[in-house]
Amino acid sequence: MNETKGVYIAVLNQGWIRPELSFVLTDITHQGKYNVYLSYPADKPIQNNRNKIVKKFLEKKEYDFLLMIDSDIVPPLNILDLADYNLDIVGALCFAFRDHRIVPLVLKENKRGRYQVMEVDGSEGLVECDAVGSGCIMIHRRVLEHPKMRYPFKNYYDEDGIRVLGLDLSFCKRAKELGFKVYCHLDFPCSHWTPMDLKEVYQALCEREIKPIKLLPEKENGFQ
Repeated sequence: MNETKGVYIAVLNQGWIRPELSFVLTDITHQGKYNVYLSYPADKPIQNNRNKIVKKFLEKKEYDFLLMIDSDIVPPLNILDLADYNLDIVGALCFAFRDHRIVPLVLKENKRGRYQVMEVDGSEGLVECDAVGSGCIMIHRRVLEHPKMRYPFKNYYDEDGIRVLGLDLSFCKRAKELGFKVYCHLDFPCSHWTPMDLKEVYQALCEREIKPIKLLPEKENGFQ
């Protein structure tokens, strides 16, 4: 008989979460398939919050996976099934609005060290990539226990103090350099509720054809 996997869930928030997310959390904590611990960390800034989450997770040895979910992200009800793949790092499919496009946060690093959206149509299932967003990300304990992954979430800045690499991308980059693998599972799409100017969305829809996301030119789609 297989041992029940332990999943430590941290819902990052600043005093509120989407009601749809609350429904999902209530459901998954009663599914019974996994040993689940649920927390609602709200520390600032976000870098501090994520690193404190990791520290608390590592102290609870009975949990194998850390699942971080942002307060405006609503994952599917079967999100905990990602643990069955036993992967180092796997993101659910999240979306962002960049350069007048809604794009999936499934990213690859080009030769210049910049991250771009991978060419996907949504039917690929589990795909290996170079980075995913941290809106809904599951991380195995073995990654965070690595001595070189202490203080795992940090921003990187250039000599002028301009951020060149954000928390999620720098985390994925460091993990891959240590030999860990990063995946995104396209069968686990998340809703992303965000305030948006409808005029801007309308203009974007008018300017561009609606078609499967393809790899965007670097000048139009650099991620930090």
